[in-house]
Amino acid sequence: MPNSPNFLDIHAASFAYGGGGDVVSNVGWSIPAGALHCLVGRSGCGKTTLLKMAAGLLQPTAGSVQMLGKDVAAPSRNVGFVFQSPSLLEWRTVLDNVLLPISLHQTVIQADRTAAEELLELVGIKEHTNRYPRQLSGGQQSRVALARALITEPAGLLMDEPFAALDAITREELQDDLLQLATIRNTTVLFVTHDIGEAVYLADRVAVMDAGRIVFSADIDLPRPRNQTQRYSTAFNAACLDLRHAMTPTRRAVA
Repeated sequence: MPNSPNFLDIHAASFAYGGGGDVVSNVGWSIPAGALHCLVGRSGCGKTTLLKMAAGLLQPTAGSVQMLGKDVAAPSRNVGFVFQSPSLLEWRTVLDNVLLPISLHQTVIQADRTAAEELLELVGIKEHTNRYPRQLSGGQQSRVALARALITEPAGLLMDEPFAALDAITREELQDDLLQLATIRNTTVLFVTHDIGEAVYLADRVAVMDAGRIVFSADIDLPRPRNQTQRYSTAFNAACLDLRHAMTPTRRAVA
C-alpha cells in the first residue's frame, strides 16, 4: 500500500519460530501517523513478537508489515525502540547514553549535545547530565532511555513494557512525560503493556491479544490532553472494564 496514509500497516501477518506453531497469527492492524496505540494482553500472548515484527527485528512468516508504505525489512532510524529494561551503558554518562544512537553512525557535534540536553530537560533530569546510570533511580534511568530513543527524531516509537518495573507514582509521571513528548514531536507510538489502566490512559486505540491473535479492539474516547483525574472518571473505569472482559478466555470476537 504505497499510498497508505498510515505510519504502520500490518496485513494478515503471522510468525512462527522454526516450524512450530504460530506465535502471531493472521494479525491486521494499522496506526495513523501521530497516533498512540497500545497492545495489551497476558504474558506470552504474542504482543512482544508483534512489536519486534513492526521494528524489523523479526520477519513475518506470512503476510506483511509496512511502515510509511514500504515493507519493513530491517530496523530503521525512522523508529526508536524502548525496551523493558533501560539497558544503559554503565560506563557512559547520562548525556553520552542519550547520544549513543548518533555516535554509532557519525561524529557527535555540538548541535547533537544541545538536542540531548533539551530532551533531558523535557524529561526532567537535566541536572543529572553528567551522572552515571548507577547513580540514578529506576525512574530516572527510564527517562534516559526515553530521551535516547527520541534523540534521532524518529517518526515513531515502539515501546515494550518500558515502565513495568517502576512504582505506581513514577510510572504515572513517565506516562505523562511520554504523552507530552509524543504530542510535541507528533511521534507515532505503538506501546505494549499488560497493564489495562496504562493502556487506557495512554492510547487513542487499544488492541487485546490472546494466543497470537487480536481478539478485541476499541477506540479510547477520553479527551486530550490526558490528566491524572481522568483515571477516576466513569468513562475511564468503563473502558478498563471493557478491556478486562476482553482478556477473559470466553471473549474471542474482534470488535
